[in-house]
Amino acid sequence: MNTLKCRHLRRTEMDNSTDGDKTIGNTGMDSATLAGVISTAISFVALIVSSIQLLYQYYTNVSLNALGARNCNSWVMGPWAGATRRRWRWLELRFEIIFQSPILFVAPAFNRRGPVPGREIWYIDGSDQSYQETRTPLPIDAGSLPRTTAIRRGVNVEATWVLLLRTLQSMERDSARWHELMHFNVDAKKPRPFSARTIAVAVQAQTLSWDFVPNFKKPFAGTTICHIVEIAAMLGIYWTMWDSKADRYRAEGNGCILLGSFNAEQGIVFTLVRHDKTVFLDNRLIPNNSIKRFCFGFSPTFYFLDKYEYLDEKNMTKRPTEPILPMLKLGSRQEIAETLMDIGCPITVAEYFLNEDARTSHLFPVIFDVLGMLGRSLSVEGYCYRMLPNPTIFRWDRRWFNTRRLLLVFKEYQTELYKNYAAAGDIPGPLISIRSALDRLSSYLENPLIKDFSPILLDNLREVMSTLDTLLIESSEDEDHPSETIVLETVNRHIACVVADLSQRPSRLLDLFPLGRANEGANEVSLISFLFERSRWAATHIYNPDLSIAHREFNQRFAITKIEVNVVEKMQVPTCSLGLRDRPRLRDTTWCLLVFRMLCWLQLHDFHKDDVMVPRSATYGSRMPVYII
Repeated sequence: MNTLKCRHLRRTEMDNSTDGDKTIGNTGMDSATLAGVISTAISFVALIVSSIQLLYQYYTNVSLNALGARNCNSWVMGPWAGATRRRWRWLELRFEIIFQSPILFVAPAFNRRGPVPGREIWYIDGSDQSYQETRTPLPIDAGSLPRTTAIRRGVNVEATWVLLLRTLQSMERDSARWHELMHFNVDAKKPRPFSARTIAVAVQAQTLSWDFVPNFKKPFAGTTICHIVEIAAMLGIYWTMWDSKADRYRAEGNGCILLGSFNAEQGIVFTLVRHDKTVFLDNRLIPNNSIKRFCFGFSPTFYFLDKYEYLDEKNMTKRPTEPILPMLKLGSRQEIAETLMDIGCPITVAEYFLNEDARTSHLFPVIFDVLGMLGRSLSVEGYCYRMLPNPTIFRWDRRWFNTRRLLLVFKEYQTELYKNYAAAGDIPGPLISIRSALDRLSSYLENPLIKDFSPILLDNLREVMSTLDTLLIESSEDEDHPSETIVLETVNRHIACVVADLSQRPSRLLDLFPLGRANEGANEVSLISFLFERSRWAATHIYNPDLSIAHREFNQRFAITKIEVNVVEKMQVPTCSLGLRDRPRLRDTTWCLLVFRMLCWLQLHDFHKDDVMVPRSATYGSRMPVYII
């Protein structure tokens, strides 16, 4: 009996020990339950991680549209970032990035039509309101060494078109302050309001979606190829490379570098770099709409009237006939040769300028003679600015001459000619006008305290130019008013005379009287004496302007080895006699008007010495879009 009880107790203990082995530790769970709990926990952690990863990818690649929202912030766009917003697209279950960027173009300040219909147009004038309207960051004083700014700031993340807007605003503000200083306590004409300007930089906002940005990392500004050239000229940036075949463009000047190139996905893209301080004082361009033509090698003649003049001169009507030569094309050697042939120069004279080794300068390039005689005056009433874009392929270098001294020397010779006409008892009306103008200008030209950009001097020069243009434009063709045909023929004879001298050895202008320093005054006397001795004779006498024949005729008329610099005493009044062309008196006064106009035009305008035209006339008026990043 006891034996049976002991066996029962042992079996019970074995069963209890077997049941205790099914639980793990103190968890009270068996292995299957514990494994299920652990797998559930791991799955929950994986769900959280995958959810976080999904949200992150959605946020970066969908919600913010990759780089779109990142680069549409204030660090990149400045105040333009305030217009950036997100729009939900239900069909695609994502956000679309909408931003605004500027479109820049050049137009008269009274223009109300822009490339974006219905959008407001803001004109850059340097005022606080203009800064706010165009969303331009306010200027920051970078100190006396702005070139170190890039080093202090490290990587520059700002879009370069923001820098362009800031530079354009600075141009208007700084030049306006300088202009007010020049007019302080000066009795001179005041400029018209900004809204009457015929040229200004305008800005319009364009709304874009980052979905359609052509592979840009930053938002871009838009403009056209012709407007980027005009804006660069206004900023004092001069082109050193213009390769339209390879689409490589580079311009430098006034502390800035403008670079352009072609990208297969984007098109032509420009970037602006500032490496030094920009200055906008007397080097500011004249705010005249015609400088747009100068930027591409074209110069309108004083016979040319564009539509903006009709707004100011409402009583002026169109001339019954179109001018023979409304425009001078000076942007390449081929265009210069074609222009000279349009004036009437022989083909030998025109082809002379095709030779790159030919001597084409006396004190300055001969083509500036044509520009001064026929070019339209671009100076705007009330402004002290004289700078123009150089429309020619030749450099304007003032080291060898002074235009004020040229006018004073011209006065001496013209006074003697006036006396000779007075002795003959018949003084032409244009000579009386020239003498009156010279007497009025002399006091300002002789005063060293009056600068070339003095408002009083420029006002008087503008009045003189207006008088000369009136005398030349009149087409009555009487004894005092030449027709356009006679004007062009006189210019033709003058150019042929100068080229005939420059193309021979020894040259009267360059070899017998070598150039000296500009402050000595001998260069001016040499040139003016040559003009009165030879150019005036060529305008009034019969001779063949062909170079091969002109050399012989000039050498017979003037002893090339016995030249006298002072030819004042030898000047004679032309009379109708053998050897003179028809109506010599009219041709003589026409020559005096044109030479005097050339000197006044060159005194009234100026060019930067580093500005040389790189041929690009085919781009004028082109509306091919380009980007600024």
